[in-house]
Amino acid sequence: MILIGAVLAVLISILRLLPSINWPATRKPGQMESKLADYVTSEWVRRHAAKETNPFRPTPENLKSGQTDFEEHCATCHGLDGSGENRFEADFYPPVAKLNDADAQEWSDGELYFIIANGIPMTGMPGFAGNHDAKEIWGMILWMRHLAQLSPREKAALESRAHISTEQHQKMMEESHPEETQPSHK
Repeated sequence: MILIGAVLAVLISILRLLPSINWPATRKPGQMESKLADYVTSEWVRRHAAKETNPFRPTPENLKSGQTDFEEHCATCHGLDGSGENRFEADFYPPVAKLNDADAQEWSDGELYFIIANGIPMTGMPGFAGNHDAKEIWGMILWMRHLAQLSPREKAALESRAHISTEQHQKMMEESHPEETQPSHK
């Protein structure tokens, strides 16, 4: 009974302490926090994802369709090239996944489908299954896999488009908030 009381006292202390910690999205999480979050998310996905492979082949048509859906629904956060450079110019906690790196590419097709379809709770990753059919999700996965194998020409084209998008965004922000771009006359 003393052990149960001690455990409850520790849990209550932790729950009272946690709100006093500074938790902004701009703060880099500690190593223990990151490992715990990665473990919980990874295990949740692995336990619930179907063991399936992408039923669609990476034909030019399927890749183009996947790229179109990716750019419409994913690139805003993950970047046109999957680098995690979001168009919001904002900090995310946890950070936006870099889809073109080895860690993201290690997920199985079924696990990626599960993540895209269901989203990841308490992150910026929404679930897409409610408004997108399976073919669209599988197409996005085809394109995500292709991001790790972009040719130099494809990379250059995406970088050029990303640069143009950034310039368009800056121009739009200047037009919508002209008082912030005008010099002060005090």
